[in-house]
Amino acid sequence: MNLTCLVQLLFEPLINSVLFRTCLQSAHSPIEKAMASFKIFQSLLALVFMIISSAFLGTSIRLQIAGKDGIRDLISATCNHTLYFEMCVSALRSDPRSQTSDLVGLANIALNISIAHGSETLAFLKVLKSNAGNDTQLSGILSECTEEYIEGTENLEEAIHALRIRSFDDMNTLVSTAMTDSDTCEQGFKEMNRGSPLTDKNESFSKLCSIFLSITTLLS
Repeated sequence: MNLTCLVQLLFEPLINSVLFRTCLQSAHSPIEKAMASFKIFQSLLALVFMIISSAFLGTSIRLQIAGKDGIRDLISATCNHTLYFEMCVSALRSDPRSQTSDLVGLANIALNISIAHGSETLAFLKVLKSNAGNDTQLSGILSECTEEYIEGTENLEEAIHALRIRSFDDMNTLVSTAMTDSDTCEQGFKEMNRGSPLTDKNESFSKLCSIFLSITTLLS
């Protein structure tokens, strides 16, 4: 498949996506419109990156696992196909089910871990907001981040069903959108020239989503 076809296949569902149309139409202030445009741009970049990565990592996982010495550790072999090997191995092995899971099972675990991280970040945001006091600017940024993570975790929860029925286009759109929610949150602090108390959590959320997407390229 040539590059033009890949770009067309990649962008068409995004352009027609209700998620993106709603994102732009619901933005009222210039700042909200700018953040909405930034989110769409980040989502496009994320999906382009995942498609390009999958072109290089498209060889069957089974060929990578099987060798002269038999079947290697599935978790390590799978994580070799992600950008964050150590984080991938640590996250998957934190769930006891991973020791007996197949590739689909590992994808489910990775998705559930991403959802859990999003929920934990929402709880942390609640604490930050309660401690913001009279800092209206900080409260505003934290409120925006809260909205981003609510949307992000909801998209990941919808992706569970998409993974179950192997609707990979819908799943990639949902997870890639969620992946950029943390980037949008971080961008909000940068635009106001403020240090972000969420940098580590935002980066981890984005990386966990990336790990999940990389694993699912091995299923398609």
